[in-house]
Amino acid sequence: MRHFSLYRHKPVTVVVTAMALLVTLAGCGSKSSSADSPQKLVRTTNISANFVISTLDISKSRGFDQAGNMFDSLFYLNKQHQVAPALATKSTVSKDGKTYTFKIRQGATFSNGDPITAQSFVYSWQRSLKPSTKSLHPYLFKGIKNAMAINAGKLPVSKLGAKATDDHTLVVTLDHPIAYFNKLMTYQAFSPQDKKIVDKYGKDYGTTPEKVVFSGPYNMTNWKPQGTTWSFVKNNKYWDKDQVKMHRINMFFEADAQTSLNLYQAKKLDFTILTSDQYQNFKNSKQLYAGPYSYMNYLIYNQASTDAQLKKAFSNVNIRKAISLTINRKQIVTDLLHGSGLEPTGVVTRYLGYNAKNQDFAKLQDGGQSVKYDTKLAKSYWKKGLAQLSINSLKFTLMTSTGDTSSKLAELIKANAEKNLPGLTIKLQNVPDQIAYQRATEGQFDAYLGGRGADIADPIEFLQPVLSNNPQNYGRWKNKTYDKLIDDSTTDNLSATGRWQKLLQAEKLLSDQQALTPLYQNYNYYLKRSTLHGITHNTTGAQWNYKYMYVTK
Repeated sequence: MRHFSLYRHKPVTVVVTAMALLVTLAGCGSKSSSADSPQKLVRTTNISANFVISTLDISKSRGFDQAGNMFDSLFYLNKQHQVAPALATKSTVSKDGKTYTFKIRQGATFSNGDPITAQSFVYSWQRSLKPSTKSLHPYLFKGIKNAMAINAGKLPVSKLGAKATDDHTLVVTLDHPIAYFNKLMTYQAFSPQDKKIVDKYGKDYGTTPEKVVFSGPYNMTNWKPQGTTWSFVKNNKYWDKDQVKMHRINMFFEADAQTSLNLYQAKKLDFTILTSDQYQNFKNSKQLYAGPYSYMNYLIYNQASTDAQLKKAFSNVNIRKAISLTINRKQIVTDLLHGSGLEPTGVVTRYLGYNAKNQDFAKLQDGGQSVKYDTKLAKSYWKKGLAQLSINSLKFTLMTSTGDTSSKLAELIKANAEKNLPGLTIKLQNVPDQIAYQRATEGQFDAYLGGRGADIADPIEFLQPVLSNNPQNYGRWKNKTYDKLIDDSTTDNLSATGRWQKLLQAEKLLSDQQALTPLYQNYNYYLKRSTLHGITHNTTGAQWNYKYMYVTK
């Protein structure tokens, strides 16, 4: 997008997850197993509201972690993680970068057989932006002509810059060029909806699998809101159904990671994500696989605190730098995460964005002191900051979300900072995920262990959230130069090199000012049977996609 941020719409918490998805696999390969003799797969991560599905209504969904298996958009990320045609067979863009024309795939239908047309997209987008829908993701549409005015109730939905000129032609008009618009169109928030079905079920639309229709490789069955079990069943109306080998995938969430691991070791499961504590016991296993995830964990300072002294302290760059320089990222990754995380090179995660020379943004960014460990320099900044504030001590509360890793990380930060910064006292406050998230959004914290993930593969995902006017800028740091760099880089669609340089400048400014402190990047390790193939692991968006999954004997 261009302005706002596309977090993974999860509570902003430090979480090393442990979810369990039990998946029954039926029908794969040349010797497919029957649906009556399913095989089982489980994926683990800490169960929380982040991963449990609350609704199948994409206009009201909190997140889209599982949506990629049920809903197609105009494009999708293929096996090579590249943007590829999905419900749009091709697209063209005007010379000024402000008008996109998409050709909708002929013959594509929803799971009930209703045709998917250009109007299906227009209706879906208008519905998500309509104020009465109360969508959590209207900002995703920012940059599409009149989107924000419509969401604010200032214009009717008919004024949206998305028009169906015929059944198979969708024309989208932008306020300005959006450099990553095609990547954005892979996201399920932009999937089509069947107006007939929405009208039929009204407020009950999406509350059960029977009260929604699907456009992706699988339909869902056996699910209810907040449920921890469900099934994916092959969508025989899917446009690319020949690529879908699985007939049925039965899934569940398991709250306890050890339980999932035990089931895997008992050969009752075929797949399980490991926690950092579990990973160290499987370093030499042939069943161990790894995959990065574009989720960065941060220490966030509330620079708009209602406490006058803390507001001044956290608005002082020397105080922020001092605290950051006492944090040993290598110690976090090695001792706390046991190697199941990555040290940051700056604000943006690795393996996310690449330039025309295939250079990783994270290797080019200048994180500077924001990712360094230097207690001598920390003391120098601390002394200078206290003098500027005319104080000799500082006390604040560090809020974390419930979870063993989060608690240990907070304890580590507290111990190192208090040891090296005379006069500093940090009180730890551990609260449930949802409460931490709510307090963060409302600015009810001193400092906060949080994080964010990317929905699309572009560095802007980690840079836009820190814009002065972005509601997801929980620390309330403000810098006009930074805002201009980000705004310019967002609209610089015609000069890829120029845009990249502006993003790098913005990241350097963000790091130099220590607006927020990078801690570590998530990295997934998981166990998988050698008979299980074709799961697509994405670093952004829908993390796991089962479209190409199959099993062999």
